[in-house]
Amino acid sequence: MHFEKRVLHKFNMPYALGTFVRNGQSCVVAATEDKGEVVLSPPPYTRAEVLVPGPGGCMSLVSHPELPGELYAIMGCFLGYNFHGGALYRIATLGASVVSNKLADLPFAHRMEIVEKAGQLYLLLANLASTKDSPADWTRAGALYAIALTHPADQKWILTPVLENLHKNHGFLKCPFLGRPTVLVSGTEGLFELDLSAPGAGWNFVRLLAHEVSEVAVFDLDGDGKEELITIEPFHGNVLAVYKASDSGWNKVWEAQLNFGHCVLAGLVAGKPSVLVSNRAGDKDLLLFQFAKTGPAAFPPSRSVVESGVGAANMLIVGYEGRELILATNQTQGELVRYELSL
Repeated sequence: MHFEKRVLHKFNMPYALGTFVRNGQSCVVAATEDKGEVVLSPPPYTRAEVLVPGPGGCMSLVSHPELPGELYAIMGCFLGYNFHGGALYRIATLGASVVSNKLADLPFAHRMEIVEKAGQLYLLLANLASTKDSPADWTRAGALYAIALTHPADQKWILTPVLENLHKNHGFLKCPFLGRPTVLVSGTEGLFELDLSAPGAGWNFVRLLAHEVSEVAVFDLDGDGKEELITIEPFHGNVLAVYKASDSGWNKVWEAQLNFGHCVLAGLVAGKPSVLVSNRAGDKDLLLFQFAKTGPAAFPPSRSVVESGVGAANMLIVGYEGRELILATNQTQGELVRYELSL
């Protein structure tokens, strides 16, 4: 298996990845966790340009689903868990200009999504901890916060906690799950699900797994019509695991070893159910697992190395002209890249 690689942008410590509609085009955006820029790559994803110059320390990038040209970023979270200045920023296109401004402070902010619940759009933000005295200090829990998104002219950026007492809450995914729109959030206390289609104004989370989970993906890997849970465990952990639902709960059916696992992503690559995951230590390889069979015979999957020595922080699968492209922020090499499987 061979992957054709193209470097779209060179910068130090690239981390965050997202998508962004600009001028009617579905673009990819990326940013550094060092001091530096947010960049944008329009179709056909062969180059990138600077969108805003900073401030950097970017953990997440999420576009507004109803306001093309408006992008939210968590910035101010710098290397070595220097996240005390973490904050929510808006990056907006105004005519020919792009402006960036801070909206709300949230120390140790890390992940966010925009969701719809009971007819209202909310921006959800999670922080890894409320504060830290040192990189090794995890004694003070973080939380998941919600901000109701209203008309920009009337917007008040007030953070309301909706899931508290989460330590190392690194996993955060908005996805269709078991036939309903869902948010999955994980940390030391386990993996939690919020059914966005549930009636009422409450934020009622259900715990799916009761052990520490670093990140999560969801996909039907074995073709039985039901999604599996795919996790990295524990925090920045050494296990990639797949769980299937049963009457007794979620049961592990397969696992593989990782080395500082980071970002797990599931989807179709070359038409096959696939899982992408990065090792940010050891060989620092970007791995692709593909599930070519159905039923129990799907496990174990095939394993391919997309590239070694890259230490990818985050990945995206982007469809373009009938092909699946893999976009990655490769920290070790300091590159935003695209990979395409050459069959």
